[in-house]
Amino acid sequence: MKTDMPLSKPIRRFINTTEELLDTEISLLRQPDAEPGGTLVDVYSYEIDRNVIIFPAQYVGLLKDFIIAKHCTHLMIKGAAAKKGTYHVCSYTGDSVYRGMRQIYLDALKDEAGKKNKLPVQKLIQMLFLLYSHFNEDINELPWNAIINASVYHRMSKIRKTQLYNVMKESKNDMDEMIDQEEIIPRRYFVLNKAMFYARDMFLAKTLPADELMPVLNIPQMKKFNHLEVKEMLTTRWTHTAWYQSKVFGDNMLEIMEKPLSLVNWNADPTLDYYYDLYKVGVNLSDRLLSYMTMKDWYVWESPQHLLEAHENKGLYEKDAVKKIFGDLVTDTWGGS
Repeated sequence: MKTDMPLSKPIRRFINTTEELLDTEISLLRQPDAEPGGTLVDVYSYEIDRNVIIFPAQYVGLLKDFIIAKHCTHLMIKGAAAKKGTYHVCSYTGDSVYRGMRQIYLDALKDEAGKKNKLPVQKLIQMLFLLYSHFNEDINELPWNAIINASVYHRMSKIRKTQLYNVMKESKNDMDEMIDQEEIIPRRYFVLNKAMFYARDMFLAKTLPADELMPVLNIPQMKKFNHLEVKEMLTTRWTHTAWYQSKVFGDNMLEIMEKPLSLVNWNADPTLDYYYDLYKVGVNLSDRLLSYMTMKDWYVWESPQHLLEAHENKGLYEKDAVKKIFGDLVTDTWGGS
């Protein structure tokens, strides 16, 4: 481990365990402009020779420990997958981008048909790949977020209160996504986005456990549904709102999440096999969520390098998909993103 910063004994042991398990080295780096949740730059995702955990310079004490523990756990899952099998992520190709964008377009047409203020065609076209990319990011983050938080909670008991504070902040930020776009994007995708994070929060609320994480308590738009049974909800004027639908879809997603996660022994010995099993649970959970959202053919399981190359080619993929969907209706001057 390369660092001069003071570390508590528990987190130092956790880092040492990670390094020994993976036969690797971890460097810690403070940066004033780092992401609030920290960033893991690792040898399994990038062509580099060391793992670096980056976190905000102002983080100290238990908050710093939690961020480090979270990324060490993620590193062990990635490393175990790479050593025991093959580490893959949800990537995309030109064909899969076309399938996803085409479905979003068809759903957008249904929404637009019932609107008085139609979305300009150019903005509608630009929205297609933005939404597609957004769900790619979510599916590569959300299932692992739930697994990592559950694992840290069971293995690092001294930082649980700090973990709850951090998860609550993260939850509120996630739920704020797309709020200002609610009237623009197709209802289906607003609902699915909120439902994913609702399910994640409900699972963590049961696991951590913490009432403060309950979406029906800390999300203003969902407070209306607290203590209401579905039958009662059906009699209210909220039945047809996007937020009510998010709760219904979210409850279904929670059930999907709980099935594979309920089988995990969170206190098992932290071996390579154990973390490889967590990786397989995450892949299984991702596939289940994609199937439920009818997005199974939108993405492909490929290497992290494949995803990096896909990001480099995303402008070309988007442009080709737009031409396939709209044909001559879109001029060649449209340049994509």
